[in-house]
Amino acid sequence: MIRQEWKGQLVMIEADVKKRLGDFSLDANVSDEHFICLTGKNGSGKTTLLNLITGILTPDDGYVTLNSRKITNLPIEQRQVSIVTPDSCLPHLDVDRHLIWGAKNKGLYVERDYIKEIKTGLGINFGGKVRKLSLGMRERVSLATSLVSKPQLILVDEAFSNIDNHRDFVDTFRDLAAKAKVDVIFTTQYPEDSTQADHHYRLDSGKSTRLF
Repeated sequence: MIRQEWKGQLVMIEADVKKRLGDFSLDANVSDEHFICLTGKNGSGKTTLLNLITGILTPDDGYVTLNSRKITNLPIEQRQVSIVTPDSCLPHLDVDRHLIWGAKNKGLYVERDYIKEIKTGLGINFGGKVRKLSLGMRERVSLATSLVSKPQLILVDEAFSNIDNHRDFVDTFRDLAAKAKVDVIFTTQYPEDSTQADHHYRLDSGKSTRLF
């Protein structure tokens, strides 16, 4: 892996949030930048925290800021945050149309060379309708689409684990995000995946701990 520094203005995510959903309570804090790993067992609150950051859920208490801009109560489309899950693809599109979908919706022009760089780096050497692809291929396309749309923050919710050679893929995704100055938070159930991150947080029964 080639470690690339984020240059220019730092994009820092700060989330200090509380949320109760039925019998489950989340009380979590994340304050870091660059490539952040969030580990924890199923039901520990990882997805809930990401949904609070992206605006799918509203915190009962607390705040979310991105690059010192308070986004706690902003609509999802104004946050400059993208979330990728194993189910977040648009199956009716073909691969090339999918890759530019997010950028097109934001009114962004994307150079063909940049799309080619993303496709090559993330191993997208296939085409056709997204619905006909394997789960791992669909996730590659969704993650590439997110990068091409150039948000300030990408949230990856368990969308690395189904990809072949996913450790090499994560290294490349990290380097491409660094080049684009996009911060990333990714969730995983496997603590060993944190070795590929700049920072590591663990969630346990809704409580967060910063490990490095």
